[in-house]
Amino acid sequence: MTPHVLYAGMVMHARRAPAEHVFRYRVAYFGLDVDRLDELNRLQLVGYGRRRPVTIRDADYLDGDRPLADAIRAYVRSRGHEPPDGPIRLVTSLRLAGYVFNPVSFWYLAGRDGQTQLVVAEVNNTFGERRPYLLEPDNAVAGTRLRSHVHAKELHVSPFFGMDQTYRFFLSEPGERLYARIDVEQDGGRPFIATLTGRGEPLSDLALLRMLARNPLLSGRVTGLIHWQAIRLWLKGVPVFRKPPFSPGQGSSR
Repeated sequence: MTPHVLYAGMVMHARRAPAEHVFRYRVAYFGLDVDRLDELNRLQLVGYGRRRPVTIRDADYLDGDRPLADAIRAYVRSRGHEPPDGPIRLVTSLRLAGYVFNPVSFWYLAGRDGQTQLVVAEVNNTFGERRPYLLEPDNAVAGTRLRSHVHAKELHVSPFFGMDQTYRFFLSEPGERLYARIDVEQDGGRPFIATLTGRGEPLSDLALLRMLARNPLLSGRVTGLIHWQAIRLWLKGVPVFRKPPFSPGQGSSR
């Protein structure tokens, strides 16, 4: 597999309670080898630490204070794990003309055999807050075809959901095809499901130009759709929850 991949994909959100609400939209995600990010600068349209139309910045992830390869390893160590000695792949959206919003990014940490050993799901909200969730053996769910983990919700994301919820993740390996699903569990039910699917190709200037022709606004479009769907939910009478206080390193208060 090439070190950097462009995924053309689709996001689906399905709310079952307290009102039915389903929508889908096209997205573009990138699968990046974080130890080889400098190679992005060989392209004309993409850059790491340089000015390009499409960019990735250290400040947009984890503690925001160090190179991404160092930041993810430091985070994993802070949670009591020695980082595997294989490649680390970040699946995320990139900045276009200086703007990005990533509802969720996934860090896949593999061993020398290329098999994923740990995953970090880094969730962002529209208030500028973010929280990484470590998906490790202790919260893994056995007996499923895909990698599956459960984790308590620790970040307020939608004003239409409270904090008393649990996430269940289902993840494929980040290969030529990409699949990620997050179920929200509450009171024995699953009131919300989100999926991300994608087909990858090697990242190049030509591939990026084709993607921009199909999705010229990238993250700006995603942010607009999030607010439009929020208006639709409000019009359906879905209750609104007050945003709880947020503490870096701890998440939102329950």
